[in-house]
Amino acid sequence: MTSKTMMFLVAGLVLGLLAGGGAFYAAQRAGFVAAGGDRMQRHDEDHDGGGHDEAASDEHAGHDEGGHEAHEPGVVHLTPEKLASLHLEPVEVRRGVLTSVIELPGQVEWNTDRLVHISPRVPGVVGSVAKTLGDVVKAGDLLCVLDSREMGDAKMEYLSDLSRFEVAKADFQRAKSVFENTKKLLLILDEQPTPQQALERARALEIGENKNKLLTAYTTMHVTLRTFQRARKLFEKGVGTEQDLLEAQGAYETAHADYVSTREEIAFNLRPDFLRAQRDFDLARTEMRNSERALHILGLTNDQTAALATRADTIDEDIARTPIYSPIDGVIVARHLTRGERVDTGTTLYTIADPADVWVMGRVYERDIHSLRVGQQATVRLDAFPDQLVEGVVDYIGSALDPTTRTVEARVVLPNPAGQFRPGMFGMVTVFAPAAKDDAGMLVPAAALQRVASGYVVFVLEGDGEYRQVPVGVVARSREFVQVSGPLQAGVRVVVGDTFMLKSEAGKSAMGGGHSH
Repeated sequence: MTSKTMMFLVAGLVLGLLAGGGAFYAAQRAGFVAAGGDRMQRHDEDHDGGGHDEAASDEHAGHDEGGHEAHEPGVVHLTPEKLASLHLEPVEVRRGVLTSVIELPGQVEWNTDRLVHISPRVPGVVGSVAKTLGDVVKAGDLLCVLDSREMGDAKMEYLSDLSRFEVAKADFQRAKSVFENTKKLLLILDEQPTPQQALERARALEIGENKNKLLTAYTTMHVTLRTFQRARKLFEKGVGTEQDLLEAQGAYETAHADYVSTREEIAFNLRPDFLRAQRDFDLARTEMRNSERALHILGLTNDQTAALATRADTIDEDIARTPIYSPIDGVIVARHLTRGERVDTGTTLYTIADPADVWVMGRVYERDIHSLRVGQQATVRLDAFPDQLVEGVVDYIGSALDPTTRTVEARVVLPNPAGQFRPGMFGMVTVFAPAAKDDAGMLVPAAALQRVASGYVVFVLEGDGEYRQVPVGVVARSREFVQVSGPLQAGVRVVVGDTFMLKSEAGKSAMGGGHSH
């Protein structure tokens, strides 16, 4: 047999086998369909023997055909056993106004409105020290005494000006008396009383030499007038001579002229003399008051200058003595002087603080500034007193933002009656910022929130063991509650507690991982 013949025989055999296998497969397929009931029954029996019951098969069939209608995404079902192992407490959602809580670190500082740096008004040498560091002082208490040449010179200048003022004051009072009484005398003489009457009426008037001049001239004029009148009557009767008449007339006219000129001279000089005395008085008073003001500039009080004026006639060996007094009630928190030390106006001798209240300065982050207002209540817990919570009030908010920290300064006034809060102490400030009535919204417990990739969710109790995941937005926070936006309505119940387990189950459902049994 040739090789070519062998190749043909092999090819035929292969084709025969292929045709036979196809016929056998067709016969087997027909037999399976015809006896399908028996074959299916055997298949079921085999599965029964393997432990997969009919109920389980039905359950899975149900899952395949529509079981997910009861378990849509975002809804979690818990079996009674699973539910019993978790702590989930329902809380009703309510509508209200949230009091936000702003927490910021703070540091205690002295109330600078009640802090005083004591510096001398004049240079000098420290003569004595009455108070030292830590002493509690009252306003007006003596702190120390300086010996100051500048103060001594100012006091002596004041005493000199005071003396000149007293002289000018006496001259003015005399000039004023002369001015007023002379006018009264001139009015009396205008009534042409007898010399005796004029003298009686002018007796109480203090005028000085003007009274003598006027009354003398007036009396002489009045006497010569009567002599002239008598001589004229005698001459008319032929008894007197013309010579006597002419002499009497000349004497009267001379006396009258003298009175008129004396009166005019006194009246002319009366007002200028008064104004001159008034000017000298005003000038002396101004100089004296300026000297007194200079003493006030150097630190002396009205009482001290008044006491100095009473010693104007004595030689005061302590005239350069310069006492320094406390201007406020408080405690001395710094002292920078020793006896015999020379100090000047730039030296801070003492620092006195009133510890009745202190400032707590905090830094408010940019995101919280809109909620902060002056007058809001705040609490402070200092690291040095962790068990003590002190209430205060926000009384200042800075007007400029720190470009580095992006914060603004805020100040809380803290009462400190016991003086236990000291500058430099650190603590935490909590500011309570109530929202306006118009800002009311849905409030849920802060513990009800769970963070997810898209933001926040809460779980609403739908029924026994059934919880629905609801996405919400955070509008504002307080320590215990959160104001949220979203589809929540007042009255529904959200749960707190082991809500992280609900978030886990909801995540599994969203990824197709089934549900909790």
